[in-house]
Amino acid sequence: MSKKSKAGKVLAVGLIAGLVAVLVAVWKASKPIEDPWENEPLPAHPHQPAESREASVEEIREILEDDK
Repeated sequence: MSKKSKAGKVLAVGLIAGLVAVLVAVWKASKPIEDPWENEPLPAHPHQPAESREASVEEIREILEDDK
């Protein structure tokens, strides 16, 4: 083999590798970019008690007396 044929093969492999790299870069650049702020999560709602009633002072005193 002569040096010209080796240089030609190396050049051809280099050109093919460069072309593949360009094609991959174009393919990645053409992919859509997902916007992280597009679908914001809904705000959390605080837990609502199942039963809401006010306790009297006497009931609170009884509960505290029972805990002692």
